[in-house]
Amino acid sequence: MTESLLPEGIHTVEMIFADVFGILRGKKVPAAQWARAQHEGSHIPGAPLYWGVRCECPDESPAGGMDEGYPDMVIMPVPETLRTVPWRPGIAQVWCEIEDEHGNPSPLCPRNALKDVLREFEVDGIDAKIALEMEFYLLDRETFQPLMSNMNTYGVYDSSPYDAVLTDMMKNLVDYGLPVEAGMQEYGTGQMEITLRYDSALRAADDAILMRSAVKELAAKHGLVATYMAKPFDNESGSGLHVHQSLWKDGKNLFDAADGPSEYAMHYLGGLQKRIGEFSLLGSWSVNDYKRRQDFTLSPTTDSWGGDNRTVAIRMIEAHGSYRFEQRDACSTSNLYLTVAGQLAAGIDGVRNAVDPAPRCELNAYTDPTAKRLPRTVLEGIAALEGSDLARKVFKPLLVDTYVDTVRREYDAIMQPVSEIERARYIGAV
Repeated sequence: MTESLLPEGIHTVEMIFADVFGILRGKKVPAAQWARAQHEGSHIPGAPLYWGVRCECPDESPAGGMDEGYPDMVIMPVPETLRTVPWRPGIAQVWCEIEDEHGNPSPLCPRNALKDVLREFEVDGIDAKIALEMEFYLLDRETFQPLMSNMNTYGVYDSSPYDAVLTDMMKNLVDYGLPVEAGMQEYGTGQMEITLRYDSALRAADDAILMRSAVKELAAKHGLVATYMAKPFDNESGSGLHVHQSLWKDGKNLFDAADGPSEYAMHYLGGLQKRIGEFSLLGSWSVNDYKRRQDFTLSPTTDSWGGDNRTVAIRMIEAHGSYRFEQRDACSTSNLYLTVAGQLAAGIDGVRNAVDPAPRCELNAYTDPTAKRLPRTVLEGIAALEGSDLARKVFKPLLVDTYVDTVRREYDAIMQPVSEIERARYIGAV
């Protein structure tokens, strides 16, 4: 392994990885220990790959628990990913591979799962290009409410702090080394979106996870809370994840043909459509995620596809004679590695099995009687994933079982307590 030297002025390196929910975790290493850490890595409990969203370690799960003593995993730096953090002088970050105690890739690591899928593309010399669009809200940190009472969608200036905060975020993200394309106020009061340029799938997922974490940090510096929660308000737009994807070989987009989208593209689309319900849980894991999935809200509720149509689940986008697909059903809260891995695996499975898509939706997908409904609850999503033959071919069975177990525990944590909505609705009426 080539040893990486630290830039001048760096006193601490954060060895980072993404947990089961795609949230950045890691260890801080003094600069004096960096040379050793590059070669030896660092031991850390394996629980972040199966704990709850608030870091609750389960008594038991398919991957381990109290009886096993939460055994270690090893995080090994990938030195070429080292970068400085401009808003925290003296700090650098480096991505880590997750291994077991024998030096093998961890079967529970979502990043490893995406790498496994990408190896199948690499065998055929294909570069899967991805762009990830994620919406989020900027809220007051005391009230968790927007800073103003009106939407300013695509507004470039308003009297609230949003303009200055968004501009500062974008500047810092560029200095952080992320390929920022644009930032905007979105279709919700206090809702924002910052987009990154497309890249090879692993790099694009890494960058998007870094951006999601950085946005939260930078919001806090401005005294705000950034949340990627899918549906923070009943009467406001939900926050979605849109995955743009195209496949390239020898400098050519495999989705393009002389007279329109290629046969390859249509079979890829057929795979995306066939598996979108089965893989719903990878992009929408919480009770709140499924509250975003409502008719007539620009969040897809069916497996429909179309062109420049924001009611469908999968858009075929044409620009200057080149084609890509945008899958729109996932939420901004998702583990981006698993979401991307599932969609790429679904698409290439469609190519290999010559799957044809259903007829194109030309009007309103919410009223299309031929479209299949997507799962509308966590339990439906679990059943669909567990019933998927492709899921256990693409992902390690232990990963599928552990992910489902983790999602079930989150579901129970939300569903078991009696809510104030229930009390207000039923006391005095029944």
